[in-house]
Amino acid sequence: LGHAGKVVLVNLTTGKTREFKQFNNGLYGAGYVDGLAVDSNTGIVCITTEINAQVAFYKLSNGTGVWVQLPNTGPDSELNSGWVVANDPLHRLFLVTQPYTSTGSSGSSIDVYDETGNLIEDINGFNFEDANYPPNVLKIVANPSLRIGWVNGPNGNQIQQFFY
Repeated sequence: LGHAGKVVLVNLTTGKTREFKQFNNGLYGAGYVDGLAVDSNTGIVCITTEINAQVAFYKLSNGTGVWVQLPNTGPDSELNSGWVVANDPLHRLFLVTQPYTSTGSSGSSIDVYDETGNLIEDINGFNFEDANYPPNVLKIVANPSLRIGWVNGPNGNQIQQFFY
């Protein structure tokens, strides 16, 4: 197994910190955090990690959780790693961007997970692989009440709409 990092929580009121070990079923050095989103209603955080193409879901209250491999990837599928994450607190979902899809024939995808790590759906047909690097940093936004989202691309000055 690879070398896992730590998740550190900071109470901005008291300054106290608490940490827990990060999951990592990948090569040594895998587990670099690419994206993170928190459902503040449930206290669940979703973290995507590089090199191992995994997504982890932790309870902030105690650091327990689960990790899942992105669809059709292995613990060394760096190219297919997830990046930016958005949270839909209304439906308790996390939307994970995948610049290089592992479920479509080409391009990019969005993988939708529930808070326990179950894959709900893959949305293919995007092209935002160049949106990861400045000045076009990849972004994803969701409107949970309408189950509509937006992600930048295929060019830096464009956005793509999707339904989930």
